[in-house]
Order: sequence, then C-alpha cells, then structure tokens
Amino acid sequence: MSLLSTVTNDDRPWLHAVHEKNKARSFQLGKSAIDALVKEGNPVTLNSVHNKSKVIDPTGKGIHPNTIKTNELLFDYYKQHSQSYKKRQTNKRPSQLNTTQDTDLRRINPNRNLVHLRQKYMKLTKQELVDKLLHAEQFIAENHSKWTSKIFAGFI
Repeated sequence: MSLLSTVTNDDRPWLHAVHEKNKARSFQLGKSAIDALVKEGNPVTLNSVHNKSKVIDPTGKGIHPNTIKTNELLFDYYKQHSQSYKKRQTNKRPSQLNTTQDTDLRRINPNRNLVHLRQKYMKLTKQELVDKLLHAEQFIAENHSKWTSKIFAGFI
C-alpha cells in the first residue's frame, strides 16, 4: 500500500485552508471575468470566462473551465449570466423512445432498421437503457419458463 493512499485529508488539516483560499480566489476571479464580459456585451461561455480570467489575473494564470463547473458558487453565478447555458437547458429534448413498459416485446419486427434503432438507443440515458434491458430480460425469463413448462408437460 502506498503512502499516498493511507494519508487522508483529516491527516492534513492545513490543506482545508489552502483549498478554501483557492476556491475563494477562483470565485473572485470568475465573478470579475463574468462581470467584465457582461459589461462589454460579450457572450458568457466557459471558454470566454477562462480567457477573460487570464487577462484579469495579475499572475496571468486565470481559471480553468472545469474550475467554473466544480466551484458551486461560481457555477451558479455563471448560470445566471450565460445565455448559451440557458439555451442549452431549454433545448434538451425528452427521450425519443417510449418508456420500457410501453414497449411490447411480442411485436418486435426482426427486419427492423438496426441503424435507426441504434441511434434511438444512443439518445437514451444510462438509467433508461438499464430499465429497458431489465424489462427485456424479465420478458425473456417469463416466456422461457412458460415454453419450458409447455414442452415438459407432455413428458410427465
């Protein structure tokens, strides 16, 4: 076992202060960059905030776009001012396929267009795919049990 895996953050209490300092710096720098972009009339995107923060930062480092997403306060501030984020949220489409309970597995056509079906499945979330798979497996198990009992009923 390596030394790094045995050391926890509780063993380094000084690290909490460093993280808080960096989080506060990121928030201040990101907020200043967003405010400057709004004032200039430029769009507020993750990349534009990143680039503007490099210009504003006295050290020239700026903040990374992922830092905007992981810093809760900064991300909330970003969401309030970003038109592209708001557009993306309103344009999200609900799933194209019916729910798994609406799918009638007895009526599946073996000659269906698999390319089109694959595209439909790729739009589903992981949870929707798992539900669909569990529903299909349950259907197969129940029908296999019925088929087996019919086959062996003649032998008894």
